[in-house]
Amino acid sequence: MKPFLAIIIQLFSYSVTQLFAQSHEFSIYGGSGWSPLRYQLSLGDRSGGMGGDFGVGYTWFLVKEKVTDTEYVFHERWGMHTGIGLGLYNAKAKLNNVETIRKDLRDDEGDRFDLYTTIAGYSETQKTMFLNIPVMALFQINQFYVMGGVKAGIPLRGKYSSKDATLTNVGDYIDYDNKLETQTFAGYGSFRGKNSEGDLKLGVFVMLALEAGMNWRISDKLLLYAGAYFDYGLNNAFKGKRMSFVNYNSGNPENFTTNSVLSSYTDDGKLSTFTDKVNMMSVGIKLRLAFSYPQGGTTVVSN
Repeated sequence: MKPFLAIIIQLFSYSVTQLFAQSHEFSIYGGSGWSPLRYQLSLGDRSGGMGGDFGVGYTWFLVKEKVTDTEYVFHERWGMHTGIGLGLYNAKAKLNNVETIRKDLRDDEGDRFDLYTTIAGYSETQKTMFLNIPVMALFQINQFYVMGGVKAGIPLRGKYSSKDATLTNVGDYIDYDNKLETQTFAGYGSFRGKNSEGDLKLGVFVMLALEAGMNWRISDKLLLYAGAYFDYGLNNAFKGKRMSFVNYNSGNPENFTTNSVLSSYTDDGKLSTFTDKVNMMSVGIKLRLAFSYPQGGTTVVSN
């Protein structure tokens, strides 16, 4: 029993020694590029915006050196990369001249009416921030490396804002067969330079993540990585409740507001929306400064 126990202890000690003999890297990184919110806008056009990816990382390596018959040495490293960072994604939506309908509203006197709103010159900016957690496999030969895996994004902030839109409201009082079109004090007529802003309700998303580039050794334990990255969203990140586009307040009808196109129906029948699902994409250049520890743990293999 004692010899068997001694062998187990020796194997365990050897495994622990090998584990801590491998190469580890701790890094800080920053990247920037085209990082849009991606969605189809049914009654207008959507354009992407610039964003970024910033954070800290950890990489575990299994290091090998391959010596060829000509004594040329290939340095190979296999590993896993993770970390935590901030991802910034933006978009801008421009609507065509469209009309929305809200039915069976009540004014401050309790009278029933339908609200028709014509929208002109409407543009909306959306800005979001996510906490990104990558889990990626890495392969490197000499200075060249590639990484691939997934990223999970947890929403930290989502805002929308619109400026200088012209909204024209008409109140159709069906019970009285009467339409009100010029009573601005009651919220009817043309309102120019209308501004709105608010929060976007977003959920956790998953992205396919790829990166490739080169590194340069600055010192024995310090490396600089430079590469290109591509992230592509795999699921719908919008988790909010769909609402009517115009927020009508019977107590203060002149100061009505609008919701984001990401969260709005185009009609009160809730049959159509401005957008479908929302996901993210990011393409850019990234720099990473890495501290490597230790330099040992190298296995030499001759071909």
